[in-house]
Amino acid sequence: MSSIAHSAIAVTRPNRLTEALEMLAARARSDAPVRLLAGCTDVLVEANHGGLRYRDFLDLSGLRSELGGLCWAEDGSLHIGALCTYSELLNDADAQLKLPMLCDASRLVGATQIQARGTFAGNVENASPAADAAPALMALDAAVMLRSERGSRTVPLDQYYQGYRATARRSDELITSIIVPAQPGPVSEQFFRKVGTRAYQAITKVGLSARIRRDGGAISEARVVATSMAATICRVTAVEDALIGVQDLCDDTRRRIKEAQTSALTPIDDVRSQADYRNEVFHRLVMQAVAQTQS
Repeated sequence: MSSIAHSAIAVTRPNRLTEALEMLAARARSDAPVRLLAGCTDVLVEANHGGLRYRDFLDLSGLRSELGGLCWAEDGSLHIGALCTYSELLNDADAQLKLPMLCDASRLVGATQIQARGTFAGNVENASPAADAAPALMALDAAVMLRSERGSRTVPLDQYYQGYRATARRSDELITSIIVPAQPGPVSEQFFRKVGTRAYQAITKVGLSARIRRDGGAISEARVVATSMAATICRVTAVEDALIGVQDLCDDTRRRIKEAQTSALTPIDDVRSQADYRNEVFHRLVMQAVAQTQS
């Protein structure tokens, strides 16, 4: 384990996972918060704007042999290590074929340099309501694997967020991997769209990650995840329920889905967009996702 001290910050770099867990446990006992570092793409933005929320950092880059990479399990699930980058996923041929939604989201995370450093675990833990990869993971029913000296536990991603920038991770825990279960349906079920001021390198004004399955022409299962529509990314279960049984997008169906959306989501006006715009665009994205599964 190595350490770097500065008048403003202190950075410790463990070489083994057990060392990292020991440090987190000690900090938790003394109620001394520490920020976990992986790709650093978010924390550097904070630093440049003078808004660092922490002064002590735990650099996980020395744990790549234990927390890096991705692998496909025999059951078809994908295990994404906590230090796995977007570029690693985009270079995986099976991911391109089986998880196009997650690949689409990864391509829209910043520029190529950010994709080469940024991690899925960091995107999940950063808990931004405008995240790119985390909503796609949620629509795919991903789960977060957490570990501490006390043991390990699994939290479904749709239960991971506790509020704005708040997660279920305890202070003595770190994410070791993210598990994406096998997706048995056709890839046409998967839908990802983000709307921003530019086609690339833009923060999401409104976004949709969806997985819609049909049986005999009617929708039998739906996952609808909203981005930049609430304090966190979130599943919109009211819209999911309204989609069940839908075959065609007649006027009555569109109205029911819009009503379900309005009852579940109350986006805000902010510097990036307005609530009315977000509501209208999100509804149109849901309609696009449904139409995609009809083709």
